[in-house]
Parts: sequence; C-alpha cells; structure tokens
Amino acid sequence: MTLALGVATTTTVFSVVDAELWKPLPFPDPQQLVAVFSRGPGVPGPVDAVSGAELLDWRAGTRALSDLAGAGPTSRRTLGLDAAESVRVQDVTSNYFDILARPAVEGRTFSPEGARGSLTAVVTDRAWRRLFDADPSIVGRSVALDERTIVIIGVVAADDSLGADPDLFLALDEGSPAFLDGTASVFYGAIGRLKPVMDANAARTELDAVAVRLTELDPERWTGHTMHVEDLREYSTGYNWRPLYFFLGAALVVLLLSMVSLASLLLARAFRRTREFALRGALGGGQGALARQLVVEGFLLAAPGGGIGVLLTMWAVTVFTAELPAEALVRGDSIPIDFRVYGFAFGVTALTVILCVLMPLLVARRIDLSRMLGRGGRTGRSATKGRARIMLLTAQIALTVVLLSGAGIFLKSFVSLTGIPLGFEASGTLAMRASLGGPRYATGAQVREYAENLLSQARAIPGVRSAGIGSSSPLGSGPLVNFVGRDQAPPALGEEPRAILRAASPGYFQTLGIRIVGGRDFSASDVTGAPRVAIVNEYLASQTFGGESPIGRVIELLPGARAPWTRPAGDLLVVGVVSNVKEVGLNEIEFADIYVPFAQMPAPSVEMVVRADVPPASLGDVLRQRAADVDPAVPVTSLSTFEQRLAGALQQDRFNLLLISSFAGIAVLLACIGVYGAVAYSVQASTRELGIRLALGAHPVRLVGAALWQAGRLGLLGGSLGLVGMLLIARAIGNALYLVPGAHNGLLYGVTTTDPGTLAGAFLGVIVVALVAGAIPARRVARVDPVLALRSE
Repeated sequence: MTLALGVATTTTVFSVVDAELWKPLPFPDPQQLVAVFSRGPGVPGPVDAVSGAELLDWRAGTRALSDLAGAGPTSRRTLGLDAAESVRVQDVTSNYFDILARPAVEGRTFSPEGARGSLTAVVTDRAWRRLFDADPSIVGRSVALDERTIVIIGVVAADDSLGADPDLFLALDEGSPAFLDGTASVFYGAIGRLKPVMDANAARTELDAVAVRLTELDPERWTGHTMHVEDLREYSTGYNWRPLYFFLGAALVVLLLSMVSLASLLLARAFRRTREFALRGALGGGQGALARQLVVEGFLLAAPGGGIGVLLTMWAVTVFTAELPAEALVRGDSIPIDFRVYGFAFGVTALTVILCVLMPLLVARRIDLSRMLGRGGRTGRSATKGRARIMLLTAQIALTVVLLSGAGIFLKSFVSLTGIPLGFEASGTLAMRASLGGPRYATGAQVREYAENLLSQARAIPGVRSAGIGSSSPLGSGPLVNFVGRDQAPPALGEEPRAILRAASPGYFQTLGIRIVGGRDFSASDVTGAPRVAIVNEYLASQTFGGESPIGRVIELLPGARAPWTRPAGDLLVVGVVSNVKEVGLNEIEFADIYVPFAQMPAPSVEMVVRADVPPASLGDVLRQRAADVDPAVPVTSLSTFEQRLAGALQQDRFNLLLISSFAGIAVLLACIGVYGAVAYSVQASTRELGIRLALGAHPVRLVGAALWQAGRLGLLGGSLGLVGMLLIARAIGNALYLVPGAHNGLLYGVTTTDPGTLAGAFLGVIVVALVAGAIPARRVARVDPVLALRSE
C-alpha cells in the first residue's frame, strides 16, 4: 500500500503535466510547427494585432517556412437553426488545416480557390453531434450565421491541443479588401511550418528583415516592434508551467516519502530475517542466490503495488478532472492514461523497488555467520540497526512536515481569499449575456434599442429590485484600451497606461452595489450627441491624477484598441469615481477601469445585471423568456448568479488546496505506517528484554511510557529537521508562488511560505501523529507475559 500511494500520487500529477507541457502536439511532424508573432515595446505584453496584409507580408518574406496561416480570435455568433444557437466561431486562412495536417472526417477542408468570394465553414465533430445530430448530409448544406448564408463543406475532429476548438471555422477570402485592411479579421500571431532543413532562428532572421521594411513604410506603427518565432507547443502552454511544476515537485516529495517509508519497513523486515540469511549462507547459498531471492520478493511487492497504483491513478485523474477548472489547462480537459503514463508508472515502481531491495542486501552482506549461529535463536537490538531505522524515520517525518506546512499555507491562503473585499455585492444578483450580430444589429442605434427593450422587460418582472446593462461585469473582465491624462506629458511609446473599458447604463452601479465615491452616476442625458463622459475607478484616479480629484479632468482614449466598439478614440470628461472591483479573479493585481455610458458606446455583447428580492437563480427561465420576447433570434449565451461566478473564481484555489491536502494526507498516513512499524519492531525485538524487566518488578506503565517516548522522540527530531527543510525550500522558491505583475500568476495570497503559525502547527501535528501511531504497539508492552517472553526463542 505504501508503494501504491507513492506511485499513484506521482503518476497522477505526471499525467497532467505530460498532457499539458511535454506531450508532442498531435499533428504530423510537430517539431516543425511554430508560432509567429510580433510584439511591441514594453515586453512582456500582449502580441500585436496584425492585419491580413501584414500577414501576407510575413508569408512572402520568409523561405524558411513552407507556409504560414492566420487564425483570428474566437467570437460568439448566432447560428440560425430551428432555434437560434450561440456558437463559437473562428476566422482562419484557407491553409490553416493544411499546415496542421488536420484531415476532414466528412467532406473536405478549405482551399484557396473555394474561399474566394464565398463563405465556407468547417464544423468540428463535437458541434456536428450537438447541433446537427451527426447528420452526414450537413456537408454541402447552407445555414445562416448572423443572417449571412454560409456553406458547410466538411467536418474535422475536435482538437483542444492549442486551446479549446471553436464550433465552426470560417474561411477568410485573402483577396478581399476587408481581409487586407483588417476589417474581416485581426490576427494575433500566426501558425507556421518550418521546412525540414530550417530552424526557428532562420525564420526569425528573415522576418526581422520584413519588420525593418514595414518600419520604413509605417514608422509610427512598427517602430520598436520585434518578431518572434517559437515552438508552437511551448508557445501555447508557456504561461502554465509554474504551478504544474510546483505540484509535480510536491508529488515527488510524496514519492520520496513513500520510498523512505518502504525502505524503513523492508529494513526492519530484513533485521528480523538475519538468522534466516545466516542459515541460508551456512547451507551454501551465496550472495548471488540471496540477491536473486530478494529480487523475486521485490517483484512480488512491485506487481500488486504498481497495479494498485495505476488503478488509483485512473480514479484520481477522473476525480481531479471533474474538479479542475475548465480554463486551468490550455490543451483541453481530457487527461489520457496512455502508454507514456503506464511507462512512467512502471519506471517509478521499478526504481523504487530496486532501491528498496538494496536495503535487505546491505543487511545480508554484513551478517557475521558464526556469531549469528552461535547466538542460537536469540535476537536483540543493535546500535547499527537503531541508527539506520532512526535515520529513515527521521527523514520520513521531516518530509511529512514539509507537506503538512504546504497544506497549511494553502489553507490559510484560501481562507484569506474568501474574505477579500470584492468591491461589489455578489448576493442577490445575477447576469445574463447575449451577443448581437449580423445586419439587424450593425449600428449602435439598433444595439441600443435592443438593450433598452431588454432592460424594460427585466424591470417589469416581479421580484426584480433593479437592473442595468453593461458590456461586461465584475469577474468577467473586458477589453483593454490605452489612455492618457489629457493635461499630462505623453508617455513613451509602449508605456501607455492601460485600462479595462466597460459600457454601462444608469442603474448598473446601483444594481451591483458598486460604491460611487465621488461625482455622479450616468444619467439619461448621457446619450449620443451629448459630451462624451466617463467614470473611473479609484485605482485609475490615484495612478493618473495622484492626490488630485479627477472630477472634471479629461482622459484621452488612444487609437489601436482591439475590440471594434472600443475604438472611437478621443476625449472623455470624468464625471465620477467608483470603488475598485475584482475583474478576473480574487488574487489579482489592481486594474484601472474606465466606464462609459452604454448609450454613447453601445457594445454588441450585452450583459444585463439584475438584483432581486427573490432567489436570483429562480429568475433564470423568466429572464430567458423575456429575452426571447425582445428578439427570439438572439440567443442567451450565459446566465449565472454572481455567487456562482464567485465560486468559479475560487475553484482553482479550491483545487490547489484539495491537491496539496491530498499529498499531506498521504504523507501523514505513510508517517503513521512508518512510526507504527518502528515501534512495533522495537517491541517485538525487545520482547525478551521486556520480559526480564517485568519479571524483575518493572512497572508496565513505565515501559509503555518508554515506548511512547521513542515515538515522540522521532516526531521531535524529524519535525525539527522538517522545519529547517521548509525554511530552505521557502528561500529557494522565493516569490514563485506569489503574483508578480507582468511575470506570472500567484498560487498564494495573504500568507508567507514561512508563516510561523502554520509551521508550528505542522511541527506539533507530526508529534501528535507519531504519538498516536506509536500508542498501539506501545500498549502491547503491558500485555507481555514474562514466562512466555523468556521461552519465546
């Protein structure tokens, strides 16, 4: 069981890390696939948005790549079936599937000729089953997408190795003016395939020359921008490695603990077999024969231990996949148990058993045959045996302290997150999102009319206290824009401050309980044609205007925003200041927020927030029906309460706590096994001595206390070394577990890795564990019969 726990823990985490970071992409010759992108000044930062014309310049400017394809961002669009369906659509160039070598399972994929002047689409088999009941006649059928007719020409197998696949891929006409000027789609990098004799450095050198030419043609656009060519697998999962490696390291500590525990048990067993080893040697069995016997015994230990470990891995992967947040892994939520995982489990099992079999061999080689046989049947304790067992058990308890400390730190971090101020009221509120598209909502006036009608319908529902419309809401983020204070010195290129931009209607802040700390709310007079106004949050006010009041000051939105509805650059008059809210998670950096009136900048992605006097979850069906009454062709893409959204924001941290607590639980179990085995062996080996002591009048309670002291001493010694080890580990990892803006996300919040209370709790915890584990065999001392003990050998 000790072996199975170690194998299962390490193999489970390995299966996740392998699937996410190490496993080759499931495409032919994956080592030739690269990500190509440009990045402006101010690295690290998001990759540049490039037009189709710039993408064609990249393609024409390099001979190291056999081809280069672009894939635009995934967006929500409306598919006109019997009922309107919201689907995820991605615009791609016609050579996208050829570069990845993704064949069609039905029909065909795109071709340059077929993409010219026509709207052709390829559907994933996942969406094919969900939307079309896997009907093969879908190939060649015309359907409406945002009221435009498209033709589905094929079906491809869904693949999430580069991120979640959309429902539909839409081919871009690379010869159209909309493609060339970026109206049809904007790309954030491209996917290329290297020629067999080329490498990424050759492609980067050629693309640098392209960037120089582009800078000469458009210096304002390209000055300071650099080209990057990276391995596609590493690029798609690069930001995810830190937490995965941390938990893999924790799993390896569990494996080491399992090995130490197993070695301790086998060592105690070997000491009990010294007379057997001596007799075998006396009867002609050499070291080779003894080694073969121990190897066979090791195999008999490994077969069931490794088998149970693999079964536990399958169960653990199923449980953790269900608990793992959907966005935690880039390469999909399916963790395969394949030959790589089986091979790892076999290797871990074999290595553990080989190392542990060495323990009995070392004992057997040091046996003094004549002395052992001369002692007859008597056994006893020796300083060598005691030192070996104490060293192993001390290491075992020290590792347990490390894992217990880690679990305590994650628990304290989770508790801190649950009490963090949100900046809004989550209870009693819910949000419903609908995406508007197509000719019917091509203008701002049409979007505004839909939003006003939806708001009127919601406010008429019994139990609804207030409602508001926004482009997004807290814990849902929003598009980023660059801005500058109008009366301030312009920042250097690439160092412009950025803010999340939201459109909001009157009543939005009141509904969400966001405090207005200065100025006013939006009003019915903030409409198109009126002076453009904005409300900013406290963080933006302090960072941009220092200690001065921002009311009446002007901020300027700079050109280059990604989302089309946010692109109207120009001046905004600040009329209010609101409190900061959590934007994308609870453990996050502070964000600057700019709110603009929905009537002045209507966003096609409409999110209605509602506060109710009745349980908000009970309003879901009613709100969907009211949305259908406004326009049945507009699907509701999401509907959730803010308490559900808050639970989702905590899901990753809850999973981290579950994982590290599982490791700590296994460590405590293994420590119990080790201490129990040590005390039980000591009692068994000292049976004759205990019998003599009892026969001479020793009190049983004192002998039980001595046995318990042995267990407590192990806890004290191992716990002290564990504390030292934890302090060294904390110093080595530095800030790797904390949020570092611009570098990496954080796993911990509101607690240090050297938190005194947590370390003291872990230290006391292992002492208690040692005493409890040693109490059971210690009680046997009181039941030793002196007469039987003296005759036992």
